[in-house]
Amino acid sequence: MLKELGQFSKKIYVKKGQMIYKTGDAINTVYFLQQGLVKLAEDADDGQPVTIVLLQKGELFGFLDRLNNHIEHTQYSVALTDSTLLAFPIEVLLKHLENLSAIESVMLYSMVRQLAEAKQLVYVHSKMTVPERISWFLMKLATMENGVPTINIPLTHEEISFMVGCSRQKVTTYLSKWKKQGIIQYDRGFIQLVDMDKLQ
Repeated sequence: MLKELGQFSKKIYVKKGQMIYKTGDAINTVYFLQQGLVKLAEDADDGQPVTIVLLQKGELFGFLDRLNNHIEHTQYSVALTDSTLLAFPIEVLLKHLENLSAIESVMLYSMVRQLAEAKQLVYVHSKMTVPERISWFLMKLATMENGVPTINIPLTHEEISFMVGCSRQKVTTYLSKWKKQGIIQYDRGFIQLVDMDKLQ
C-alpha cells in the first residue's frame, strides 16, 4: 500500500516539540512515521494535556477522525523527537479504502469505532470525577423514547461500575440520590433521564 501511495507523498522533517496538526485543523493529510516518536493528545477542560497514544516508526496517523465522520481533528499531534514523516492527501487513502471487500470494510470501521471509544474512555477515566463518569455513561447509552432519554439495557450497578471505573456501592449511591432528586427514574431493565440539565 505504501508503495502505491509513495507517488502522492512528500517527505517532512519535524523538530522535537513541533506540532504536526492542531485540534480543529481540517483533516486533509495522512502521515506515515518513517523515523522518530510522535504523540497524539488532547487538552482536558482544565487545560491539562491528556496523551492518547505514542506513535513509533512504521505507523500511520491523522486519519481516524475522518473515518469517524469528522472533518476536523479532535486531537493534536506533537513530535517528541526529531522525526521524519511521509505526508499524502487524505483523498488518496479514502480512494484506496473504496477497494476493500465488504468484510474488510466492516472490520476496519468496527476497529475505528472501538478505537474512538477507547480514546474517549482514556479521557473520561483520567479527567472526570465519579459522578461525572456515571452521568456521562448514562447519557452515552440513552436513546429518545416518547420524548424522554431512556436506557433499555438490563445493566446491573456492578456492570456500570466496571465501565466507569468505580465501586458498585458508589454507582448505587449516586443513582439512588439522583432518583430521589427527580433527575432520573429507574427500575429493572430501564433508566429514564428525566432532567438532563441537572444530570450534566
